[in-house]
Amino acid sequence: MPRPWLAIVGGLLLGACASTPDHGSPGRYARDSLTGACLRNPRYCATLAGKEIAKGPVQTVGTAVSSGAAVLRVLQPEVRENIEEELERCADLARSEVLLRYPTEFKGPSPSDAECRRETVDAKGRRVTWAMRLGTEMHQVALDCTRAVLSRLRNGGFSLDPCYRYDHQTGETTYVSCEEVKDLLARGCGDELRGTLRPDVVLHSGDPLDVQAVYDFKFPCVNNGKESAPWRKYSETSPHHGCNQGEMYELALEVKPVRISPRWGILP
Repeated sequence: MPRPWLAIVGGLLLGACASTPDHGSPGRYARDSLTGACLRNPRYCATLAGKEIAKGPVQTVGTAVSSGAAVLRVLQPEVRENIEEELERCADLARSEVLLRYPTEFKGPSPSDAECRRETVDAKGRRVTWAMRLGTEMHQVALDCTRAVLSRLRNGGFSLDPCYRYDHQTGETTYVSCEEVKDLLARGCGDELRGTLRPDVVLHSGDPLDVQAVYDFKFPCVNNGKESAPWRKYSETSPHHGCNQGEMYELALEVKPVRISPRWGILP
C-alpha cells in the first residue's frame, strides 16, 4: 500500500498530466524549486527534449530526435550567455507579475517576513502560507517564460523539470519519463520515486542524460537583496541526507548547477 503522502502526491500528479495545469506542492516551492511542468500540463507530457510534438504519440528517450540535434551537442558560450540573460529576465518577470496580482495584501510592494508566514488559501482551496503560495505561482510564471525563451533559442535541446534517479551505490543516473512517473503512481509504486532529482531547467544535446547546464529558480518570499536563497538541504529521511540540491545535481548530472533568483541573477 502506498504511504499517505505518496497517495496525495500521486493524485495531484496523475490529475495534472491528464487535465489542466497544476502548481504542485506549494510547500515544496516555498523552499526550493520544483515545478511539475510535465506533470502539470499535457503540453509538457507531449514533449521530447524540449521539442513540442503537435500530433501523434509521445516520443520517449531513444526515439527520433530532430535533424538539428548535431548543432546542440556543444553549448556555445555566447548561446549560454544569451540564455542566462533571458532566464534572469524570466525570474524578475515572475516575481513582479505575481506580486502585482495582490496589490492590497501586503503593506509594502513586497511582503515582510511576518506577512510571508501568514496563512492564505491557494487556488486549490488549500491553507498555505503566503511564502508557499507566492513561490508556487512565481515558479509557474518563470517556467512558462523559460519554455517560450528556450523554444526560440534552444528548441530541441532543453527539458523543464525533468526527473532523474541517482543510485548512490552504483553512481548511475537514469532519466524518468513523465509516462513512467504516471505508471508508477497508478500502480501504487510511488515509493520508487523517492529521492528523484528535479532541477527546473536542464540544457542538453537532445538526450536528457547528455547534460550541458542545470538551472534552478529560487524565489525567497522576502527578497531584500541582503541574503540569497540557498540550495535546499535534504532531510534525514531522504536518501540524499547530508547533501544539498546543488551538490546532488552536480553529482548526478556531472555539471555544476546554478541558481537564478530575482534581483540576484545567476548564483553558484
